[in-house]
Amino acid sequence: MSKTHNFQGLETVLQLDGPALDLLELALGGLADQQDLARWLCAAGYVYPDSANSRRLLLADPDGTALASVEVRPSSTISDNSLDVAQLKPLARSEHGPGRASRLTSALTTQSAVLFSEAPTVSEIHKLSLSTVASQAFLVLVSSSKRASQTDYPNQLRELHDAALLAGAQGAGHLIIPEEADMQQVVQRAVMEVLYDFRKPTDESLVQQGLVVLFSGLSGSGKSTLARSVMERIHLEMNREAVLLDGDDIRRFVSKGLGFSPEDRETNVVRIGWIASRISQVGGIALCAPIAPFAQARAQMRALAEQAGRFVLVHVNTPLEVCEARDRKGLYAKARAGLVKDFTGIDSPYEVPEDASLTLDLSTLSIEAASDQVLELIRSTHH
Repeated sequence: MSKTHNFQGLETVLQLDGPALDLLELALGGLADQQDLARWLCAAGYVYPDSANSRRLLLADPDGTALASVEVRPSSTISDNSLDVAQLKPLARSEHGPGRASRLTSALTTQSAVLFSEAPTVSEIHKLSLSTVASQAFLVLVSSSKRASQTDYPNQLRELHDAALLAGAQGAGHLIIPEEADMQQVVQRAVMEVLYDFRKPTDESLVQQGLVVLFSGLSGSGKSTLARSVMERIHLEMNREAVLLDGDDIRRFVSKGLGFSPEDRETNVVRIGWIASRISQVGGIALCAPIAPFAQARAQMRALAEQAGRFVLVHVNTPLEVCEARDRKGLYAKARAGLVKDFTGIDSPYEVPEDASLTLDLSTLSIEAASDQVLELIRSTHH
């Protein structure tokens, strides 16, 4: 997810990571259209097509190093509610992403290419070694950004380089293409001649996708209890890795020092979203159980999660009077007495989600029955 920083009198700086960085590299190397980058900037909400004037942006990596400068302006096509990109200029080389030393970001101009979507098999290596032009061939692993984030990807690269040695090929590299770019177009621009194409049809079901589940609801609604139950059943029934990110735990270890103002609450939720997206990026399931009272913070969390995998929102809609009657931590009593300020449901609002995948009332539904519904949702999301 990009972060926007405004500096007085200077350009806006957007810090990019993941697929956005991949797209920028391809655009800088001439393998992706600059307009793909413009569409991404617009779709992600970092610049808006109805802006009256051109804007100059600095595009930076997660460390804040400016990699490129770009000017964006409203599209010259009246009917096209988008942006045009002009003057995309490189400023520094990227240091992020897997397999940096063998990554292809510009066109191969001399060697014939052999394309793979997974590490070469023994039979593919044998076939290549028998070719009379194998010594001029360059092995290319073509991957999506999502595939490149999987934990086994470094092994795929190692096996690719081993295959190049065994087959007597010229060398090996890999091409990472985000879904925002046209894969076929990028490959055509990257290689002049394809000797063999061993790529297999894309099957997303073969790549274990990550998932972020946000359980949002009032304090005392039962969301943490439900999330724990769901985590245990995922481990038992789905044989998947699942991690619980509870709002209180995050405050103790990650957001220590934050208060309970609306701004601090949003910051806490976004931090949870960032951690959850990293769990999802490597194929895990992140179960998040903060109150998350504000729609804007939940939307930011969704955007972070959907860059890495999938996202579902479970609204734990237990009524306020039930939550207050439970009051295990005594917080409602303190809020009523004025000892705790900005307490959700008392003197701070809870914005009811309009985009929930599932709504559950744990005053009328058992944890077991609610867990059944969440597990069904998770399974349907992964098919």
